[in-house]
Amino acid sequence: MPGDLDVVFPGGLDFIGATTFSSLDNFFRRTDPNHPDFNFIDLNSFIGSGPFKGEEIDVGQLALYAQDEFLVSETFNLTYGLRVDFPMYFTDPVDNPFSRALNLLDENGNPETIDQGKLPDVKPLFSPRVGFNWDATGDRSTQLRGGTGIFSGRPPFVWIGNAISNPGHNPNLFPGGEGTPGLALNEVPDSHKTSDDAILMQSFFLNAIDPDFRWPQVWTSNVAVDKKLPWNMLGTLEFLYSKDINAPYIRNGDLGPAIRNLPAPDGRPFYGGVSLNPFAVVDGDTIPHDGGAYIIDSRSEGYNYSLTAQLRKNFNSGLNTSLAYTIMQAKSILKSTEIAFELWQQLPVQGNPNDIELGFSEFGQRHRIVGGATYSQKWSNSLTTHFGLFVEAAEGNRFAGAGGNRYSYTYVGDVNGDASPSNNDLIYIPRDATDSNEIIFVDGTRRDGSFYSAANQATDFEAFIRQDDYLGSNRGQIAERFGGVNPWFTNIDLRILQDFSFNAGVKKHTFQASLDILNVGNLLNSDWGVRKVAQGDATSPLRLVQFNGAGTPEFNYVDVENGKTFIDDPSLFSRWQVQLGLR
Repeated sequence: MPGDLDVVFPGGLDFIGATTFSSLDNFFRRTDPNHPDFNFIDLNSFIGSGPFKGEEIDVGQLALYAQDEFLVSETFNLTYGLRVDFPMYFTDPVDNPFSRALNLLDENGNPETIDQGKLPDVKPLFSPRVGFNWDATGDRSTQLRGGTGIFSGRPPFVWIGNAISNPGHNPNLFPGGEGTPGLALNEVPDSHKTSDDAILMQSFFLNAIDPDFRWPQVWTSNVAVDKKLPWNMLGTLEFLYSKDINAPYIRNGDLGPAIRNLPAPDGRPFYGGVSLNPFAVVDGDTIPHDGGAYIIDSRSEGYNYSLTAQLRKNFNSGLNTSLAYTIMQAKSILKSTEIAFELWQQLPVQGNPNDIELGFSEFGQRHRIVGGATYSQKWSNSLTTHFGLFVEAAEGNRFAGAGGNRYSYTYVGDVNGDASPSNNDLIYIPRDATDSNEIIFVDGTRRDGSFYSAANQATDFEAFIRQDDYLGSNRGQIAERFGGVNPWFTNIDLRILQDFSFNAGVKKHTFQASLDILNVGNLLNSDWGVRKVAQGDATSPLRLVQFNGAGTPEFNYVDVENGKTFIDDPSLFSRWQVQLGLR
């Protein structure tokens, strides 16, 4: 094709170790071993050799557990145990004098030294626990049950891998995209390998693990009472509380102290976008430092609790019913994401991004009502039909792989000057958006490109605040992380199972056909069962334009479509679906 780099460089860009191609046609020619005009590139030969980055991380977990039961009396049973976990790292990172040369600050602004070339030592995680079951009346009409204990988990191991594969400008590793003097591109000195012979390379930023980092632990307690009620009903009341003991989070040790605070009424710290380490000196050599120093650490502020009340009743006709209500509060210091440094860059913050304030959990529902009913009708010895109905009404949404039910209202732009590339600064909610002492707008353009005066922006933003329940009730404050929540929704699912039985000799065989209709209300009426979600512009309604001479930020309102926070959810959650099955 015209402009193909192979025209200029016959044989491609092998001399600089290129792994990309100028076109699909180029790729197919270069990887065809029978092509007469070009040297064949065997990409398999680069696996585990040369300057092409990759790592193998070996992590182990040794656990010891002991448990016993003690029958205190005929009506009181006690269960207790102790688990001890030993997280172990079997991969040795390459020694990194560059990381030790950086001048870093911890979350309290105190100087610290981080060694990226070391992983934490083995630290035992003790998890004692106890549970009980008490038949309070001796006839099982009132039972009290519960327990308390510590439970250990595992961090996403990609975060551990990030701390090995992102060593910054470690002089003991290949520079990014270049070879090492005196070595062919497919030769790797032993000093560049981990214990697993993984090939590492210098990186733009640095990931590391605090030596005191511990795997996640929570202290969880619950107490419940099951009570037989009049009319042959069974009632349950249960309270659950969990408290973080070790919760992972990320801080940027390369972020300097705040140089000032934004003028009132906002008042948040402003960092000026200045790195503590534009370079580091190792053995007399000046080494540039282009990115942050993102350190995995542990904190203990998070918690959640829930209270559930449930009623169940079985009828003589074969109808079984249940109804439950749950109220939940969940707060944490972490946002869900995959890559370690994004935990810092994408976490919405009110103040100091290294001393993270407690905020709402991304996936916690506040109110949820769930009802269900099942009924079986036997028509004959060979035909039986089962009916099931599930009804849910909740404020928020179910977890759906990549989305929660809560929203953060953030600026477009770096308002706190921490140099984060993500729009993660939570907005200040003015008491009156038309008051220039609260927020300053400058002339801009609408989404259609037309002129948008500062006065009209202020008026429209004020109207936007008023239609949003969260913004309207939190004026004069910096928004909370995940403070906004999806509106209530209702969902009804129907299941019908049909059994077909026949005898073959002395054996009975049964086939079962199933029909599931999800969100059956939407099947009956296209306006029913439709959920709401926040549109993208609505959660970032203000764009930073500039700072004026007084250091006050000035904004454009982004002209949110229709001035509404929530729109109909176009996903499958808002559509009816049918599933057929046979077994």
